[in-house]
Amino acid sequence: MNETPFEKFRKDFIKSEVIFEKGSQGHEMYIVASGRVRLFTEDETGQRVTVAFVEKGRFFGEMALIDYSPRSATAVAEEDTCLIALDRAKFLYLIQQQPAFVFTIMHTLCKQIREANLQLSRFAGKEASS
Repeated sequence: MNETPFEKFRKDFIKSEVIFEKGSQGHEMYIVASGRVRLFTEDETGQRVTVAFVEKGRFFGEMALIDYSPRSATAVAEEDTCLIALDRAKFLYLIQQQPAFVFTIMHTLCKQIREANLQLSRFAGKEASS
């Protein structure tokens, strides 16, 4: 990665390395500079259920900075991955100084809620037809 203003916030992870675990307290959000991250939870049988794959230019982990709740999924590097880590202070600074950043976060959260609603309605439809 070229030297950028964000270079000092860089964190590198090797393939299969855990970035954070479900239930842990979140103190940073991450922007993928290179590589790929898998977010997953486990079902009642212990099987991994992929929530999302996050690729270059996308971000994850922002919910913990917004609502102070524990992580809702585990994040693992799918390949060697470089992340830009933003703690709560940097996150709040960006929100205050870059209004477009707020809309990017809101757009992503809305998209995730819509996708979750669609999955729930599909699941509810399957339940009703059983």
